[in-house]
Amino acid sequence: MNTISPIDLKNAAKQLPPSPRIFGKLGRLLKDPETDLNDITNLVNADSSLTAQVLRLSNSAMYSMGMSVDTLEEAINRIGFRELYKLVGIAASSQIFSEHNATYNISGAALWENSLACSIGMELLARKTGMDEQEAYTIGLLRNMGKMVINHCVQDDERFPRYEASNTQPLIDWEESNFGITNPSVAGFILVSWNFTEESSQTIQYQYTPEAAPRKLPLIALLNLSNCLAERIGRGIRGESVYWANWQEQLPRTGLSTEELDETETELVQTLEKVVHAFD
Repeated sequence: MNTISPIDLKNAAKQLPPSPRIFGKLGRLLKDPETDLNDITNLVNADSSLTAQVLRLSNSAMYSMGMSVDTLEEAINRIGFRELYKLVGIAASSQIFSEHNATYNISGAALWENSLACSIGMELLARKTGMDEQEAYTIGLLRNMGKMVINHCVQDDERFPRYEASNTQPLIDWEESNFGITNPSVAGFILVSWNFTEESSQTIQYQYTPEAAPRKLPLIALLNLSNCLAERIGRGIRGESVYWANWQEQLPRTGLSTEELDETETELVQTLEKVVHAFD
């Protein structure tokens, strides 16, 4: 079996757009009481394409009040820091998942919409359980990061296979068999190297197998449920459904009821539709 080394992973991660690292830094800034407006605008403006997308979203039907905004300062005055963070995340993820992922045989749009569905689901569920909404949103949005890094490592190497449409093997079993590593462990590794929190890293690492986590972090169960919701609304990823099949087991770990999960599914459909249409 051919394997992917940590050096290969780090080199592949460098090929990704800078926007996810900006997104991570923004999250840390927003939790620092000493942060001011200039700190925020200087960080986001460092990536002109990211800024352009954020302004486009700020002027979309979701946020527009009849007058356009032309600068980040104006956008922040209109929507506030919390919504700016969400818009930066949406824009960053659209850049990360912009291309077809040959290794997993999935379009960039499908990966992006799955990530969006998981992030919105995480935020909604966190709100119901009193968990950190910003942390939950971040985790959902970046949960597919490992798939992108693995693809950059192997897409041009004929020694490695592709996850064909006819393949029925559960996804992380297939990854372990062919790469010696899995996409959630890669995502966790990359997020730590980018100075995201250890909790975020561990939550993504154990999203498929919460029972195997060394620390029973509540957000792990929440992410598993969010992935289940994405599957329910038709935004799932082939090869993953088996990992959310026992979703009822996660409810006691979060304090959520079946009724609350069903309610969140309805809210998720409505919110996701608005976000996707803002990019049309």
